Amino acid sequence: MRGRSRGTKGGFTLIELLVVIAIIAVLISLLLPAVQAARGAARRAQCVNNLKQIGLGLANYESAIQSYPPAYVGDPKAKGTAYGVGYPDGNMNTLPGFAWGMLMLPYMEQAPLYASFNTSLPCWAPANTTGARTKLSVFLCPSATDGSDSFALHRYSNGDSGSPDDAGPFAPEIRFAHSHYVTNAGINQPWGRTTAYSSDFDVAEPLPNGQSHVIDGPFYRNSRTRPASVPDGLSNTIFIGERSSYLADATWVGVVPFSCTPQRPRWPSDPNSGGNLVGAHSGPDVRDHPSVIIHAPNHPFGHTDEMYSQDGEGGNILMGDGSVHFIKKTIYPYTWVALSTRNGGEIVPGDY
Repeated sequence: MRGRSRGTKGGFTLIELLVVIAIIAVLISLLLPAVQAARGAARRAQCVNNLKQIGLGLANYESAIQSYPPAYVGDPKAKGTAYGVGYPDGNMNTLPGFAWGMLMLPYMEQAPLYASFNTSLPCWAPANTTGARTKLSVFLCPSATDGSDSFALHRYSNGDSGSPDDAGPFAPEIRFAHSHYVTNAGINQPWGRTTAYSSDFDVAEPLPNGQSHVIDGPFYRNSRTRPASVPDGLSNTIFIGERSSYLADATWVGVVPFSCTPQRPRWPSDPNSGGNLVGAHSGPDVRDHPSVIIHAPNHPFGHTDEMYSQDGEGGNILMGDGSVHFIKKTIYPYTWVALSTRNGGEIVPGDY
């Protein structure tokens, strides 16, 4: 009996095992929300840090060049074809097309990448392919999806830049790196102008309804905004905001003539022409009257030219003074409009 007793090994009963498993499951269920919340907070912090780095890049650029970078550059007088792409398009987009993010690279510790671009060629030239497809973490929000790799630019073929179709990718294919941040063009959309008034976005376009289409944000094609050009105050003016690829593709690289934002089946919004790939506007665009459409970040309209974040009920924005704020989609619409203009003279409440 003693021998058998010494040879007998202790163990858990089935009931004991089930109890232990149940306790572990309860602990996991209690800890999982905390872990997810911590991860979410880390992603939000990284997004804020990205915008702060972009803000420093903008300040460094302005200090060196005496103006902030334009949304993108182009020569409206140029005509021709380069690497299979004809120009100008209906919005007078031409070569070289390089955008704000690429122009800022030397001021964001990315001088080698900037040097890899041949700026004497269009941004879509094959010689610029490697640089144009380079993924930069500073332009990618960790909370956004569909943005880790480059995307194929789509083109429009109906010739109407104000209401383009989506005719699918360019052939041969043109791919650009994603950006989850876009510039602020103000109330009105430069990419929605008629051809006659698309050569110079600093010139107001008179409309049949008696209003003028004025580009009143800090960034648009060939803009040369300086702090003195922002009488509303840098702390009261949006410079950059989030846009997840879940809503619409955006890039820091450049704008190709006849390019457009691809249409997403999940959203009712129609495509917009090339400038929308690097910019957003607040509305209400005077072309939309009498319908008043103001879209703050994450507005359910889902317009491809609004700002949009996949993290929460709004999105982060960078102001001209380098500060970063989270804007709820429920912000009072005309406060959003006031923050979007650089020279509207509006009084902005301090609790937006």
